[in-house]
Amino acid sequence: MTPAEGAAVRATAATRTGTAAGPAGRGTKRKTGADRVRRRRRPRLLIALAVLWTCFTLVQRLLSGRWWVMLVPDLIPPVAFLLVPVLLMLGAGVSGLRRRGGRAERSTPAAAEEPGAHATAGCGDPAAGPGPERAAASAGGPGGPRGAGRPVPWFASRRTALLLVCALALVSACVSWSRNGVRLAALTHHVSSTAGDLRIVSWNTTWWGQDVDKDSFWRTLRAQRADVYLLQEYLHGIDYRQENLRPVDDLARIHREFPGYHVVTRGELITLSRYPVIGSKLVGTGQSVAGRPDAPWLEVYRAVKTLRVDIRVHGRPLSLYNVHIPVQIDPGPQLLSPSVFGMLRDRQRTRTAQFRGLNAELREQRAKGAAALVAGDFNSSPAMGELQELRSTMRDAADSGTDLYPHSWNELVPVLGLWRLDWAFSTGPVTVDRYRFDDMHHLSDHRAQVLEVSL
Repeated sequence: MTPAEGAAVRATAATRTGTAAGPAGRGTKRKTGADRVRRRRRPRLLIALAVLWTCFTLVQRLLSGRWWVMLVPDLIPPVAFLLVPVLLMLGAGVSGLRRRGGRAERSTPAAAEEPGAHATAGCGDPAAGPGPERAAASAGGPGGPRGAGRPVPWFASRRTALLLVCALALVSACVSWSRNGVRLAALTHHVSSTAGDLRIVSWNTTWWGQDVDKDSFWRTLRAQRADVYLLQEYLHGIDYRQENLRPVDDLARIHREFPGYHVVTRGELITLSRYPVIGSKLVGTGQSVAGRPDAPWLEVYRAVKTLRVDIRVHGRPLSLYNVHIPVQIDPGPQLLSPSVFGMLRDRQRTRTAQFRGLNAELREQRAKGAAALVAGDFNSSPAMGELQELRSTMRDAADSGTDLYPHSWNELVPVLGLWRLDWAFSTGPVTVDRYRFDDMHHLSDHRAQVLEVSL
């Protein structure tokens, strides 16, 4: 074959090869590039989510209960502080497994996929040397190995990125552990077999059962067979702006339903005790109406959110604190108006004043070593910072329960039952032997706290 004929044959082979494989090769390159972009995007997205969540947990831990703006993000279900880090780590693990599987697929030689590729590419003069693509690959060009010839950012390493995601998830979980609502003590707690000295029930009655069957309401209360009832919302009304709230006078029926019980009430709080009452006191802002029996009822309602009642149980004194902290966000029409910011600031001030008064009172009780039990609707979840002093200085009754994730709200919409808004704490020579939440047959949006207590 003459040199001219050889050149013609090589040109014809090159033309055929380019025509047959060119478009497919370009499509494969585009597909590979898109896959590479997606593979890089996943760990970067996980890193971004992990960083944002960790920052949120830190800010929430520092500012919750101190800055009124946090009243909105504090509405998050507490269990999210556990679930989000777990999901981040699971996402990192799945991404790592996908990467390993993709690497195994790419390790298969290209010749196994296209057996005729080398034969086609080899058509021509062996002395011609490597083609343009091979030369580019060897030089680290666009068709060469990934990352060749240019620096790789630290976050481009998938392993480093996934390890960072796991580290951030662990940090956020540790920072917010006390606020996720999970009580690991329930896994090892053994319910006491001995009966306590008294049975206490604390319950937010939701407008004193105004929208439910009255007979069912009283029948359910009696069925609790409690020695002491700490009840909230002893009032009627539906206007969250409080103009239409009005007092309730059910004392005659209370004495019929609970003969022999001592009754103490002020504002929306009412305490019933089978044991003798030896004193009572208004706590915190309630002191402003303590010496004013003729104060307007609405003023009393706004001021009195903690009612202390002292009883004597088998010769031993016990101070009971019936608590109802105002809700953090008014669910009225203000939510859709610019005045929502003023409402949040007012609620923060009101709640802070109530917690300060209660904490000051309990510090005095602890200093004296007195027996005290605090229970009620705190309108505060484990995620909220307002409860920090109570939870760190008193014994949480939930430690004597068997619920891994105790929750009390919302009973009317079970799918929303993710929050614990009702709490009970004890100090001094008080032992909570048993603790649980009881369903109240949809008579209220709150479940009832039931405690067996020994002195």
